[in-house]
Amino acid sequence: MDPIIIIKALADETRLRIVNILMRHELSVNELVSVLDMGQSRISRHLKILSDSGILRCRKDGLWVFYSAAKDNASAELLRLLSGMMDGRDIFKGDILLLNKHMNDRNRMGEEYFNKIAPRWRDLRKEMLPGIDINTGILKLMRKALCAADLGCGNGELTGLLLQKSERVIGVDRSPSMLNIAKEALRQHIPGRAEFRLGELTNLPLRNNEADCAIINMVLHYLDDPQRAADEAARVLKKNGRLIIADLLTHNNEEMRQRFGHRWLGFSIESITAILTVAGFRVDAEELYTAGNGLEAFIVAAVKKQGINNQE
Repeated sequence: MDPIIIIKALADETRLRIVNILMRHELSVNELVSVLDMGQSRISRHLKILSDSGILRCRKDGLWVFYSAAKDNASAELLRLLSGMMDGRDIFKGDILLLNKHMNDRNRMGEEYFNKIAPRWRDLRKEMLPGIDINTGILKLMRKALCAADLGCGNGELTGLLLQKSERVIGVDRSPSMLNIAKEALRQHIPGRAEFRLGELTNLPLRNNEADCAIINMVLHYLDDPQRAADEAARVLKKNGRLIIADLLTHNNEEMRQRFGHRWLGFSIESITAILTVAGFRVDAEELYTAGNGLEAFIVAAVKKQGINNQE
């Protein structure tokens, strides 16, 4: 890309404000409109200029389009330099405060949603993927472990099953109501074998190398940043630890977003493999499933490579 085109694209205060925000979070057009309190046509015009110049990355997901700052091209280094300069100006600092409020509000709404549906979670999961037994598929790919981590454990249905192949299980979820249901469901198991912790998948309440195996079951499509969740899984897993991810294959069913709050309309096997590779995993198994409603799902298993994240 011609450096003159990049510099011209950045020579506008509104576009700098947009870039400053998108360096921190991937957002849709409507989210940018909300954060910056500007008209959609104005935001869209600036997004096109920034995208055409290679400064922004555009990701189409069903009917939605998401934007983020480029991280691996000629403009990325320039953006890093500009970031330090923008941090000191009030207008850019104000935008970040508005962005943080937007993200906090969205996280709160997500937590409230899961607290509300917690009692019906099992039925909703069956409605989402009728005729598929994902839990059995996960157990099939799981190996014996001393400690397994159920990341995004929900109502604890899978957490209890993991005790078949693990001496101890740690369930993590962002919803207090989900965790309460999970604790109640597992109280009949041997005391001390199942533990539940409140937390986010992108900032796990686990120590480095604490688990031998980690499972992320139908959770990635809710996350803003699946890569960060995979990186966190790598951090908490021991050398040669196993990560198993189950989720939806790429689809165009917008009802999943409207009814269930999905951020992503599934993932391709290639995109999941790329995420895992960046996080330091080697994929060694995958299974594909088709539900009664036509949606497809996958289970991918991967092994943490030695020396990843300097934890060994």
